[in-house]
Amino acid sequence: MAASRDYDHNNTNGYSSSSSNEDENAGYPFDFLETDFQCIICTMVIRGFTELPCGHAGCKFCIEKWEKQKVACCECQESYDKTKKQESRFNDRKIKHERLARCKQHEQGCTWQGSIADYKDQHRKRCGFRNVRCRLCNQKVVRNQTEEHKLTCTHRLVNCTTCGAQYSFINKKKHDDEECKQHCDYWQFGCHEKVYKPHMERHLANSARRHIELVKSHYDRIVTELVSEKDKKITELNTTVNLQSKHITELTTQLERTKLPMATSSSSPTVKQTVKPKTLPRPPIRIYEKEEDKQQQQPTNPFRPASAKWDGKKIREIVFQGETLTFFDVWKILDEKKFTKFEEIFQQNPNVINSLRDGFGYTLLVMAVYKDRFDVFVHLMEYPQDFSLVDNDGMNVLHRVGQYGKVRYLEKFDQQTIKTLIDGRTNMNSTPLHKAAYYNKHDVIRWLLAKGANHELKNKYGRRPDEQSFCDGVTKEIFRSFRSP
Repeated sequence: MAASRDYDHNNTNGYSSSSSNEDENAGYPFDFLETDFQCIICTMVIRGFTELPCGHAGCKFCIEKWEKQKVACCECQESYDKTKKQESRFNDRKIKHERLARCKQHEQGCTWQGSIADYKDQHRKRCGFRNVRCRLCNQKVVRNQTEEHKLTCTHRLVNCTTCGAQYSFINKKKHDDEECKQHCDYWQFGCHEKVYKPHMERHLANSARRHIELVKSHYDRIVTELVSEKDKKITELNTTVNLQSKHITELTTQLERTKLPMATSSSSPTVKQTVKPKTLPRPPIRIYEKEEDKQQQQPTNPFRPASAKWDGKKIREIVFQGETLTFFDVWKILDEKKFTKFEEIFQQNPNVINSLRDGFGYTLLVMAVYKDRFDVFVHLMEYPQDFSLVDNDGMNVLHRVGQYGKVRYLEKFDQQTIKTLIDGRTNMNSTPLHKAAYYNKHDVIRWLLAKGANHELKNKYGRRPDEQSFCDGVTKEIFRSFRSP
């Protein structure tokens, strides 16, 4: 079989096509989409279509090679006369120009499809998945990776940064050691000779005296420049000092000319002394340091009851002046300290105090504790409150103070209210003291214990307030000190 070598004659980037051992006489080595023209001998698509008298067909080269062994169809074993074989150029053209085939590199990822003629004329020269051979290192490289190979090829040409010569990268060590001309170590002092690296020591030894003179001359020049610059600065300073001295002299002369004689004590006019009238002391003005202190000074409405019984109805919204207000709309009014408007709302909807709730069952009073708005809390305490109310978790207002609040909230309750609420139970059977201990509200704990809270009561899990898992050391010490005689 005759073997051929494929070359990419249009390639000028240093790469040539890799060799191929394909037999140009046997069938076409392509993966065709249709396999209707298949050689009976090599089983590839027929090249040089030849039809036997029995009707079977194959490649011209394959049949002629087979006839050297036996003049009979290899498929049906029927003997035939060689002169009765028929070659069909029509079928040859049909196979080359009409039958679609995949690229030979389709297994490597090429998706091209076309005729054999298009492959040979166009695609073979452009296929990015075809192997080409680097003409520098003679290695096979996929065509679409040639740019990356140029950067890593061991035989790529590089320019020496020292001498500017071009050499193969694989010979870098040889170039640096034997071929590269380097600047002399005293180049910055004026020795501009370039010497091969192996000869550098000899050059330094032979030119030692010259190098010393160059170094001395270099530093002498630097010293001269520094001295010259120093003298220049001294001259400038002397000029400045002389100008300043002259200016001071002129100012002194002018001052002496304009100086007036000092007046004697006898001629000095009598200065009339004015006596400031005595002012009566003003009474002290009380300034409220905090808004909550101001709220505390405001007298409560004597005509409004301090508490009221809840009617048992929970509402989520009210109607005021034709507008529907939710719980959070009313709270926003209080949060912005629009107490006059809230008074108008209360006059039309007295149930806003105890019946209006949010999704957790909070009243406006509990919301003030949660948001730590003591001024709003003090204002709401002037309205009729039913302190026995509980939220969705079964907590009264003292529970929420134990969780979120401070002692100043507790001090606003009267003794009867405290006595009623101080040992109230939640859905988890917890008291306000349980809540204060769980959240380590130390001042609230001391206040509740001082007011008579029962520290022996247990919650749903059978734990006293100081036996809960989140109690810190200070909380436990408060209870321990309280229980000790």
